[in-house]
Amino acid sequence: MAIVTIFAIGLVAGIITGQIGASGVMVIVPGLIMLGYSTFDAIGVSLFADTIASLIVSWTYYQHGNLNLKQGWWIAIGSVLGAQMGSFISPHIPEIGLSNSFGIFLIITAVIFWRRGNRKSLISTNKEQSINKDKKNNLLSFLKSNVVISGIILGLLIGIITGLLGAGGGVMILLILVFVMDYKMHEGIGTSTLIMAFTAASGTIGHAITGNLPHEAAIYAALGAVIGGRISARYANKVNEATLSKIVGTIFAILGIMMIMGI
Repeated sequence: MAIVTIFAIGLVAGIITGQIGASGVMVIVPGLIMLGYSTFDAIGVSLFADTIASLIVSWTYYQHGNLNLKQGWWIAIGSVLGAQMGSFISPHIPEIGLSNSFGIFLIITAVIFWRRGNRKSLISTNKEQSINKDKKNNLLSFLKSNVVISGIILGLLIGIITGLLGAGGGVMILLILVFVMDYKMHEGIGTSTLIMAFTAASGTIGHAITGNLPHEAAIYAALGAVIGGRISARYANKVNEATLSKIVGTIFAILGIMMIMGI
C-alpha cells in the first residue's frame, strides 16, 4: 500500500513538473513525511524524482522545439555547485519558516505570471506598450551583457536553496529565463526543467553521500513522476503562451498557499 501511495505522490509531482517546470518538492516531501519518512530522507527522494522526471519533461519540450541552453548553461554550472553546498548544510539547519518564506515567494510569482498571461493575450500594437517594452529591453540588454557572471551567481544561490529545500530550483530558474533573459514561456519551462535535472542530480548525490536517500521510495516516486511528467508536458506544449502563463500562475498560487498552511 505504501508503494502505491509513493507512486501516486510521484505522479502528481510529475504532472506539476511537466506543466510548469517546477520541482515536485511541495508534493513529495510532505507526502513522504506523512508516511513516516524523515524530512531529510524525503528531500533526498524529492531530488531523485526531480532528476529523472525533469530529463523526461525537458526531452518532451525539446521534441516540440522549446529548449534553448545558450544562456542557461551558466545558471546550470552555478546551480550544480550550489546544490552540493546546500545538501551538506541541510541536515544541520532546523526547519524554521523556510516553507512559509518559499510559499510567499510562490504567491508573488503567481501574480507576476498571471499578469504576464493577461498582457500576452492582448494585441500589443499600441505605442505605449512598445515604449515600455523598449525600456525593459534596455535593462535586459545590460543583464545579458554580463550573462556569465550573473548566471553563475544566480545559479549558485538557486543551487544552495535546492539542496536545503529539496527543490530542483525550477521556479527560480524559470523566473530568470523568462523575465531576465527574455525567453518565451514554453522555451523557459523546457530549458529550466533541463537545468533543474542537473541541479537536482547534484543535490541527490549529496544526499546519497550523507545517507539520506531511501532507494525503494526514490524509485517508485521517480516512476510516478516520469509518467505524470511526460503526459503533462505533452499537453503543456499544445497550449498557447498566454494560457500557459495563467496556468503557471494558478498552480504557483495553490502551491504557495499549501506551503504557508502546512498542507
